[in-house]
This record gives sequence, C-alpha cells and structure tokens, in this order.
Amino acid sequence: MHKDKDLMKNPFMTNMKFLQQAEEETEFQKILKILTVPSKSGIYISRYDLKKMGSLLGVDIPIKERKEMLKDLFIYAKQMNQLKQFLDIIIDFINYRVSQYQEITENFPKSEKMTSNWIKKARSLIDFIENMKKEVDIYKDL
Repeated sequence: MHKDKDLMKNPFMTNMKFLQQAEEETEFQKILKILTVPSKSGIYISRYDLKKMGSLLGVDIPIKERKEMLKDLFIYAKQMNQLKQFLDIIIDFINYRVSQYQEITENFPKSEKMTSNWIKKARSLIDFIENMKKEVDIYKDL
C-alpha cells in the first residue's frame, strides 16, 4: 500500500485519491486564472488590491506574484473559516470596479463599447463567485 505522499510523486498512478486531488487542483487553478486574467474577468486585481483584501481578512500577506498572493488568500480564508467573507470582499472589489467603469462611460460616452464589455464580464464573475459562496455552504458540513 502506498502512502499519500508517494501518490503525489508519481502522477501516472491510477489511484482514485490522486485523481481526485488533481481534479480539485485544476478547478482551483481555473478559479485563480479567471480572477487574475483581465480578459476573462473584466477586472484587474493588482498586488496592492490583494494586499488590501488580505488586510480586510486580518492577514498581512507578503508581496509576490499576483496568482500566488490570491492562492495564499484563499488558503488563509479557508483555514480561518472565512471563505465566504473573502468571497464577499472579492465581490465588493468587483462592484467597485464596475462603478469605475460606469463613471468612465458617463464621462466618456464613446468608451461605452469597451467598458460595457468589461462590465458584462465583471458581472458574470460576480455570478460565478456567488455560486462559489453557495458551494461553501453545501460543503462546509461534509
């Protein structure tokens, strides 16, 4: 019988536990990518923004690559049982960005074609995160 650590050393093993870990990791990677790629999310989250989100969670995270910072924030939030609060912080940030886009559109009407696309993607991201919050509720009792 192999130990769990041995499973991670050999990705070609057909053990179900390894496959489950790999699936969860790729889903998590997908979430990180959506949140850190503006063409997918409609928003840009800077290192400063992530640092501020961390402080709202009560965590002082070190500055490094954005995807790594975001990953750390998710891990901290989960460990501190504050995943829903963290998702709310992200939603508040997205809403703030949407309000900025709306202000740009009001002040520069010719920008509407571009900003409306960003707003549409950002609102889709909010829906996506709201669904994540529902999943947090579903899985917390398992």
